[in-house]
Amino acid sequence: MPKISGKSKERVSFSCDPAPFKKMHDSIEAGEASSISALINTALIFYFENRNKTSKDQIIEWLESDAGMQYIESLMKRINVKKK
Repeated sequence: MPKISGKSKERVSFSCDPAPFKKMHDSIEAGEASSISALINTALIFYFENRNKTSKDQIIEWLESDAGMQYIESLMKRINVKKK
């Protein structure tokens, strides 16, 4: 088995519906991912890191991000313009 960060990878086999399978190939062709294995690993990591987050947690996380702060600032500017 190939090693990643000192840990061996496990080999698995699974069946995939045609639509997501095509999207995986399209992502690889677009250079968004290097392989189907990389896409599946990324999706699984994302799933397990985020599965217990509530909508509230996700909203707070986004609002605290740079994009969220920019959104809040734009809202504040719109509110200030309406007050004038």
